[in-house]
Amino acid sequence: MSLLFEVAARISTPLALVAFAIAAIVFLVALVAKRRGKLSPRIRDAIDAIVVLGLVAIIIAQPAIYRVRVTVIGPQGTPVEDAKVWSSMGGEPKKVAGGWQFDIPAATRPADGNLTIWASLDAAYLKGSQEVRLAGDRNPAVTIRLDSDKTATVRGLVMDRRGRGVAGARVSVAGYASEAVVTQAGGSFVLPAHAARSQNVLLHAEADGYAGVTQWHIAGEQPATIVLDRK
Repeated sequence: MSLLFEVAARISTPLALVAFAIAAIVFLVALVAKRRGKLSPRIRDAIDAIVVLGLVAIIIAQPAIYRVRVTVIGPQGTPVEDAKVWSSMGGEPKKVAGGWQFDIPAATRPADGNLTIWASLDAAYLKGSQEVRLAGDRNPAVTIRLDSDKTATVRGLVMDRRGRGVAGARVSVAGYASEAVVTQAGGSFVLPAHAARSQNVLLHAEADGYAGVTQWHIAGEQPATIVLDRK
């Protein structure tokens, strides 16, 4: 009887519900008949077969789903409960004890079976990712470790006081002078910020005939404007 209740709790499709109802009715009828001693061995075997077939139909009717459990930990290895979590297949994860869960129908599994999951803690500029392969295990688990996010770029223009772009200016992020880039015609530049998006970085720009300038700017898409004064 407990098996019937356990199976009933897993039903999620109309076809499975019908199969379960038939199997349950036959099972209960057989149970009553057995207690009254009015059931022949042949009929008992037939009823057992019907119940088994009904349970098999339920299992077949259940949609195949990957339940991917995600745990996020910080740089120190401690659990992070307030991270943002998303996957390469989209969809909102469910918050569960100890982390998150993605329910992914097997029919939508990527052709290569690979799923990438990202996590971030924007307030602390932390980010991480992990790849999981959707194969035979329907309940894979993955742990994502957050580290400092240094993937953003910083872009902008170097200009003179007349608003003209300064070509040939050297621009770098403080501490990374060896990665300085040289502006082209128009004064534009793009270089690694060594910081997260929306994090402040210190830029330095210099050019022949101009005084050097050091200023703060936010990494990301918002362009910086650096104005140089002639010496």
